[in-house]
Amino acid sequence: YKYPYRDPYLATATTAILNDNGLTPRVKSQIVHVPVLPDRNQLPSLEGRGELSVALYRQNHPAPLLFILPGVGSNPYFGLATYLARLFYQEGSHIVILPSPMSWNFALSSSRSGAPGYAPADARDLYEAMQKSLSVLRDRYNVKITGINFMGVSLGALEGAYLSVIDAEERKIGIGKYLLVNPPLDLDYALKKIDEWHALRNKFGSEKSKEIVAKAVGIVESFSEDRRDDPAVFDRLAKDFASFTTEDLQFLIAEDLQILLPELVYVTQVIHDQKVLTAAKDQVRTRLQEAKGLTFMDYNEKIGLPLWRIQEGEPQADLERFIKRGSLAPILDRLRGNSKVHIMHNADDFLVDKKSIEELKEALGDQVTLYPYGGHLGNIWFQENKE
Repeated sequence: YKYPYRDPYLATATTAILNDNGLTPRVKSQIVHVPVLPDRNQLPSLEGRGELSVALYRQNHPAPLLFILPGVGSNPYFGLATYLARLFYQEGSHIVILPSPMSWNFALSSSRSGAPGYAPADARDLYEAMQKSLSVLRDRYNVKITGINFMGVSLGALEGAYLSVIDAEERKIGIGKYLLVNPPLDLDYALKKIDEWHALRNKFGSEKSKEIVAKAVGIVESFSEDRRDDPAVFDRLAKDFASFTTEDLQFLIAEDLQILLPELVYVTQVIHDQKVLTAAKDQVRTRLQEAKGLTFMDYNEKIGLPLWRIQEGEPQADLERFIKRGSLAPILDRLRGNSKVHIMHNADDFLVDKKSIEELKEALGDQVTLYPYGGHLGNIWFQENKE
């Protein structure tokens, strides 16, 4: 395996420039608004924003449709998902990029609990949202669909695994193939790592933290005109990022993953005011600023857990129980032998402990392609992986 980067953090950093810029020909997408939960469109400060927003890349002829579900910190309009959309559009598919369930748009438009983050419930909400999206595409946009496939990356891959179980039972969509890339296997492990790296801000101090982020943004912006299908571009990028320490890169990865968390917190507190934010409801900016103080574990404990208990009818269940039940292990037996499901993973993905990856490969055999290097999604642009 000729992937060039052995440092998993450096490998992961190379995804920072992945989008559909610098690629020719440019592929145009359009935003499609899908009504999912009718009571969410009139909430104060969010009036008229309660529809699911997806990015559609359409072929001008009948074609299979690929749903792409990105991970935490992603959205349908820029970044990794748009890079993948272009790759599969060129192979002849219609593409629909869904927002991550851990985004404010999904929480508002499609999450019945109003607090996404528990994968089995997110997958049920996602299944409903995908059916309604397909109806809108066929009826309102006259998109001719010959088959349906699904690709999930990172947390989107975990949710895709749960989706495969639902569709196998209910067959309301009939998804032909699932490609699940770098799913977190134990969510508790992954979230604690992200929170630990986010806390490096305290060690660095405010000024140094800002300098690290500004330097990284400057590096990424300097590649805005470069082609994303030239390996030499990634070599230059890796050399630039090699000037950061491992702790710097860990901090940057955590910052990137948490970038959309404050908006999610804000929206959950418009749907259910749990008194997590103390600023007055009409002080939108102050509440958003306050939301920046919460980590993923804070979100799960203070916002998610009380609402998941109600939704699942388990008033006594603790957070550990929900996180364990929302990881991949409980459905491994349901994935085994389902020839529609294929997982790509990296042995050096730092959001997964090595033992879990080995157990996954052992449990699912040929359904898992395991690469020795690549960190977390860091080899998704590499030619062998693309093929």
